[in-house]
Amino acid sequence: MKKLSSRMLAIVTAIAASSSVVAQTPDGSIGAFPERPVRIVVPYGAGGAADILARTLAAKLGQEWPKGVIVENKPGGVGVIGISSVVNAPPDGYTLVSVPVSDLAVNPHLYRKRPFDVLKDLAPVSQVGAVPNVLVVSRGLGISSARDLVALARAKPGGLSYSSPGIGSQAHLAAEIFAERIGAKLLHVPYNGVSAALSDVAAGQIDLMFAQLPTALPFIKDGRVRALGVASEKRSELIPDMPTLAEETGLSFGDMVSWSGLMAPAGTPLALREAIAKKVTAAMRSPDVQEKLRAQGTVGLGGTPDELAAAIARDHERYGKVIRALNIQLD
Repeated sequence: MKKLSSRMLAIVTAIAASSSVVAQTPDGSIGAFPERPVRIVVPYGAGGAADILARTLAAKLGQEWPKGVIVENKPGGVGVIGISSVVNAPPDGYTLVSVPVSDLAVNPHLYRKRPFDVLKDLAPVSQVGAVPNVLVVSRGLGISSARDLVALARAKPGGLSYSSPGIGSQAHLAAEIFAERIGAKLLHVPYNGVSAALSDVAAGQIDLMFAQLPTALPFIKDGRVRALGVASEKRSELIPDMPTLAEETGLSFGDMVSWSGLMAPAGTPLALREAIAKKVTAAMRSPDVQEKLRAQGTVGLGGTPDELAAAIARDHERYGKVIRALNIQLD
């Protein structure tokens, strides 16, 4: 693991402090768990990445836990309603929340009036899954590589446009990180949703976009857009033939991956969270789950509470820096 900066270390420490161990059995074990159904809250509507991952996980864990796992969608307030219900739940492992990276590392910078602090009021359990993001361009640009795009963007300062599903979205921030790294200025055109944003790239109204693979793949396969590279440090196992942007340009952009994590109320015992994380990891890395998720353009992850805490700290710092530079503040 790369050495943490002092700011990242402080964030990891804050997350750890929010999840101190409580009420274990005398021998340090967690006792019988679960003795009743476990509830996974998804703070968004059905069908999104966090929901798909939660339901896939719940189905697999239900094979291990005979009392069952219930997925409950609680949309509203850009995640506030669902997350609040978990923040206020007993820290006993029976109420968890499946949240995308945006809720853990982006929205805390965008929305200063939220009724909770995810770094203090939630405790990490495990990463669940991840969706790669790819850089796609309009075929009308007449370019075939990320190197070509860099050259074109530098030659036309502010002359190339990119779309996103909204201000402060990961697609917005990824494009700004890309622009900063290549030393170019791009014009942001925010949309109210992914479909319209990507469709206008296909129509040639917009020049480029960072899009999640499941959404972009149909457009790539039928030739409506051209994919230039994966926005991650390593190639995606889902599309191993597609190079990374770093490979193509020789520049480092970091991992701009859309991942989801499983969180518990602050105060949930560490031993309990570690035990749940082991089950989550085994479930998400099982061959049948991996095969199911691959078909949807997603990778099952898993991992320890510490690994999730480090991922939150890394992206919290990185996206926070971009948001501050852009001076974005949403109500």
